[in-house]
Amino acid sequence: MSWLFRSPSPMQRRQPSIIVALLGATNAMLAASTPAAQVYVQPTATLGAENDSNLDLQPGSNQSVQGYLANAGALFGIATPNSQSTVNARLDYRDYPKDSADNRLEEYLDFRSDYNTARSHAAISGQIEHRDDFNAEFSSAYFNPINPVQPTNPSTGQAVTGETLTSVLLQPSYTYRFSPLIGAGVSAIYQKFNYTPTFLGHSDFDFYQGNAELNWKFSQKSELSFGGFASKYQASEIESSATGAGPTVSLDTSWSPLLSTNASITYQHTNIDQSSSPVVQTDVNTWGGNLGAVYKSQLSQYRLSLSRFVTPSGGGGVYVNDQAQFQYSRELTERLAFTGAVIGLKASQLPSNVNDLDRSYMQTAVDLKWMIRPTWFVQGGYQYAWQKYTLSPDGAANNRIFIRVGYQGLPPQR
Repeated sequence: MSWLFRSPSPMQRRQPSIIVALLGATNAMLAASTPAAQVYVQPTATLGAENDSNLDLQPGSNQSVQGYLANAGALFGIATPNSQSTVNARLDYRDYPKDSADNRLEEYLDFRSDYNTARSHAAISGQIEHRDDFNAEFSSAYFNPINPVQPTNPSTGQAVTGETLTSVLLQPSYTYRFSPLIGAGVSAIYQKFNYTPTFLGHSDFDFYQGNAELNWKFSQKSELSFGGFASKYQASEIESSATGAGPTVSLDTSWSPLLSTNASITYQHTNIDQSSSPVVQTDVNTWGGNLGAVYKSQLSQYRLSLSRFVTPSGGGGVYVNDQAQFQYSRELTERLAFTGAVIGLKASQLPSNVNDLDRSYMQTAVDLKWMIRPTWFVQGGYQYAWQKYTLSPDGAANNRIFIRVGYQGLPPQR
């Protein structure tokens, strides 16, 4: 089976330590004093246990696996009159006594920084992760708390024991207002996936996208945007690339201080050039769109996203994802909070006649969190995940039950 794998390069072997160094550099940067700046740190740590009925979502598997999780991290923030920066750094260690091949130290770094002037707004956001493949390949039902709107979903749903994934996502943007009604903006996406070692069916890739738009604020509550984009996907393990371009129209509306919505529609022309088997050289036209809503009250929050978009994939090509995601959070009492979330997606490779990794996937999650003390909590929950590939007659499901205890520092005082 060794022909399925390649030896990691020295650069790949160094990547986990690079991410650890980034965590330390971020900590030092935010801890430095800044004139007229408010700096805060909110540390967290947890110990937990879980039971999974089919951890890797393998068809036909009914092996129950128990695991233990240790987690440590911190939320860093720095605010000035013109800017707000947030970084969430976290280390997870997972141990499965009956499935030691899935034991893994995982590293996460999510960040966002915004800077405002009287006429302009600049921002950069993203994430850096080093994860075990069986976690990285299955989309979470929960929205990312720092960057809830994810522009891509490169997961394949094909987990490989012993394989790790290092990924980078960067999203810079800049908007300038010529007047209170008219503005213009540019933004970009860069994403990189690196598997170690690489399994047949997974491919490292680089993805680039540039966007430009004109904005028209036609009322106090609504803004209409017209723009266009161009993108480039390049796989590393196979000869596969794709270039795309098209127009987009979006509408953002703040109905009240509690409710906001966004809607967009996109047309994309994609040129696909794949020299590896199966050989594909074709042009594909497709459409995309998004409908999102956020409602926040003093005790509860709803977030909804219905979307269709072209995404790069670790499967060696570009895919169309039809995706729905919903999350509901509510403070039941001063100490008890409930969160429920669900995500469902259907991923189809472009063009439609290449469908080795076409799949349907769903995850539902619920949890309760009880604050024993202002900084100590107990949390328990249940997750159900299901997946089925188009070319496979059998689906697979996993039932996960977990409980954990933890420490969570007090949030910043506003």
